[in-house]
Amino acid sequence: MEVLKWLEEGYDNARDIVDLPWKVTKKAEGVYLAEYPKIPFVLNVVIDEGFVHLIVPLGVETVALELPERLKVYHTLLMLNNRLNLIKFCITGMNEEITLRVDLDRKTLGKGEFNDALTSLLIGLNQVITALGLEEDFSRAVFERIAMMVLERLEKGAKKEEILKFLVTKVGMDPKDAEEFLKRIIENTMPKEDVGYF
Repeated sequence: MEVLKWLEEGYDNARDIVDLPWKVTKKAEGVYLAEYPKIPFVLNVVIDEGFVHLIVPLGVETVALELPERLKVYHTLLMLNNRLNLIKFCITGMNEEITLRVDLDRKTLGKGEFNDALTSLLIGLNQVITALGLEEDFSRAVFERIAMMVLERLEKGAKKEEILKFLVTKVGMDPKDAEEFLKRIIENTMPKEDVGYF
């Protein structure tokens, strides 16, 4: 698929989101996850016969909210749908999770339109987080996602220098912050006898 090639064939200092080197993982036939550490969401790419669906789950379920709070959330999403182009704010699944979505026609899809869709998802994400007052929760979720990426590298035997390079180059952390971040992860997850290795 051309869309997957656009995502995978990038470089770290790209100006356009589509030109970043996304890590793409196949989850099922026509269903892929794409992520890049500096982008604060995991992108679900669903490809069917006619469309490419770009879906970003927000991780916020509304099914258990009290009715007044749920109506407030729904109202906010409808207002955002009216205000922003290209993107849709949706409620999906049994738990009525908030998702952001862009549906692109495969027949006419070009790289420029695909980049616009990714950009609108990023703008929409910032808009919905601010509108719903979820900044703190979202920051925590991004932190946890980066920590999982570091743990994955540790499990595969990556050296300290490789992980620090990842945090500075890919995530965009200050070198001092990257050092402290890695130290905290190692202290909290590794057996004491292995901590000295780092």
